Amino acid sequence: MPHGEPPATERQLPVFEQRVVRARVVDAPAPDTFAAIRRVDFMRSPVIAAPNLARLAVDALRTPRRREVRAHRSVRLADLIGPQGGFEVIAEEPGRELVLGFVGRWWEPDYGRVDWDPGAPLSSISVPECGVGTWSFTVLPYDARTCVLLTEIRVHGTDERARRLFRRYWTAVGPFVRAMARPILSMIAAEARRRPAVPSQTSHRRKRE
Repeated sequence: MPHGEPPATERQLPVFEQRVVRARVVDAPAPDTFAAIRRVDFMRSPVIAAPNLARLAVDALRTPRRREVRAHRSVRLADLIGPQGGFEVIAEEPGRELVLGFVGRWWEPDYGRVDWDPGAPLSSISVPECGVGTWSFTVLPYDARTCVLLTEIRVHGTDERARRLFRRYWTAVGPFVRAMARPILSMIAAEARRRPAVPSQTSHRRKRE
C-alpha cells in the first residue's frame, strides 16, 4: 500500500451501513503476524465456535434437505475461501493487508451465497436484495519486534430491501460478530509469538544471490 493510498477495504467498499473495527498490539514482528493469520484455527475459541455451530443447526432446521450439522474440528482462513466457504480474496499486499469479500443474503440458509466476479470492485456489484461485505486484516509494523494488527468488517446492502433485511439480521447476530473480533486477534497474536514465519526458499535464494 503506497504512502497516502487508502486501504484496499476503502477502495473496495467505501459506502457501508455496518462496520466493526478492532485492533491490538502484537509482541511479534509484522511478517510473523501476517503469516499467522492464515494458520490460526478459529474454532479453538468457544466465542467463535458456539455461534457458528448454532447457525449451522438453524440452517439445518430451516432447510428440509439439510438435516446433518457438520461440526468442523478446525476452520482456518483457507477453509473460508472458495465455493465451500463463500469468501474470495479480493486484495492482498503480502505482509501488510488481506481483504476477503462476500456477496449474499446472510439472513437466508447457507448465507444465500451469490456467484460474483472477485475481480470487480465490490462497490460495483448491484445484485438485487443482496449484502456485500468485506473482512480485512491489516498489519502495521511498529518496530522490529512489535506491530499493530487490525481486523475490519464492512457490510453494504445493494438496495433498500437488502438494507432493511440486513438490519433485522444484524440486530440478532451483530453482538456475536463484535464479540468474535477480539478473540480472533488474540489467537493470531498467540500464533505469531508461538511460531515465527519461515522464509520461503525463494527468499533464501535471493539473499544468497
